Amino acid sequence: MTPDEIRKRIENVLRRTEVATKRKASLEGTLKAKEQELAVLLQEIREAGYKPKELVSERDRVQAELLKMLEDYEQRLTEVETALATFE
Repeated sequence: MTPDEIRKRIENVLRRTEVATKRKASLEGTLKAKEQELAVLLQEIREAGYKPKELVSERDRVQAELLKMLEDYEQRLTEVETALATFE
């Protein structure tokens, strides 16, 4: 390998290293920002009275409660509609 080829190869490696270092710094910045966003969200969740690790089960519980309330309301509404139909 000639000295010029070695120099070109070294320059190429240095350029690639610089690009990789810049990309790494950019990704680290993005990651840090996302970590901060997550920390804020976790704090908001805790302040709202929820435990972050229990959000899925809490969602399922609230959804089941909502569906039960909806079924009860629909049943009472059907009863009212039936009662009203007898007077029409």
